[in-house]
Amino acid sequence: MRVLARLVPILICVACGQKVDTAAPAPACDPQTMNCRYQPPGISSGNGGGNEAGASSGNEEFAKLSGQVLEFGDDYFDKGAHFNGPADVSAIGADGARVTAPYDGTSFQLDGVLKTAANWFLVIPTSNGTVPTITPVDTRAAQSNTLTVGLANVSDFEGIFLNLGTDRALDRAQIVLHIVDSQSRAVTGVRAAITGVVAYRAAAAWLTNGEGTDDSGMIFLGNVDAGSALSTTTVALSGSATAQVEVAIRAGTLTVATAVVSPK
Repeated sequence: MRVLARLVPILICVACGQKVDTAAPAPACDPQTMNCRYQPPGISSGNGGGNEAGASSGNEEFAKLSGQVLEFGDDYFDKGAHFNGPADVSAIGADGARVTAPYDGTSFQLDGVLKTAANWFLVIPTSNGTVPTITPVDTRAAQSNTLTVGLANVSDFEGIFLNLGTDRALDRAQIVLHIVDSQSRAVTGVRAAITGVVAYRAAAAWLTNGEGTDDSGMIFLGNVDAGSALSTTTVALSGSATAQVEVAIRAGTLTVATAVVSPK
């Protein structure tokens, strides 16, 4: 029997103490003045990889959303500061098409965003120092003016490859997963399987051993085969939790998501 892992992405304030497994909208959080944590969102994984990311069906609802971009501050990819550079931000719209808007270093506004449990937002910076980043957002719960999406720093991103003693393939996709339980607690001993580099965070380092996640619950999946358009791939989890996690990927891009699993 196949067990599906739920993905959860919302911006929350650390001090708020709010669970990420609820459907309630996240409280507003100003990364310039508060310690904000971004836990990327919520879908149930589908049936395999290679599908076009964002395929939608009838009875759709759409929203106009505005927000800002948060630049992750380290290779935990869960908190950071306001990104003040230019970028393009896109999300899934009608019939699986992407809707795109410019980010001017202060805010962006997207119209026609599909309301869904996990709408895969893509931030493409137009300046050096950061890498295009995909994060899922529960657009059913997102408030129209409090949305925050993440952007990874190149130095943190490349530091993982340096730690692993391998090179990043620019024509491949990269994935960071945070594995948590329904109470948002990191789950240890989870292993992942995918074609590519599989590494687990171990204190301040990343290791390619088979022991699985430590108390950070973090997995890095490197140099995953991907095309130039968004598609989906499935990550098989085993060990202390068994599940299938479907994530959106794109060549030259980092995907950051949080998978909610049920430990054995």
